[in-house]
Amino acid sequence: MVLLMQVEDIVKLSSKGQIVIPLRVRKQFGLEPGERLLLAVSEGGEILLRRLQHMSLEEISNRTSKIVEREKIDVDALVEEAISWARKGRKRKSM
Repeated sequence: MVLLMQVEDIVKLSSKGQIVIPLRVRKQFGLEPGERLLLAVSEGGEILLRRLQHMSLEEISNRTSKIVEREKIDVDALVEEAISWARKGRKRKSM
């Protein structure tokens, strides 16, 4: 996949792993403090930031169902695994 990108600015990674999105870019995209962004890493090792879309629960469910079907995911097994994992975590905290 070839991405055509415009380089907006060079940013520096802080010792806490943070970057500052330049004001010009925040204004251009209407980014507000506290807004959540999706960080994705491409196969080529590029780091991409995308604005999270606000989706309804129905839309999330539809998208998830499509992935489950396509990938042939055993949802029941995942639920059992999650329950088991949560119970183990609860036992450790109570000790």
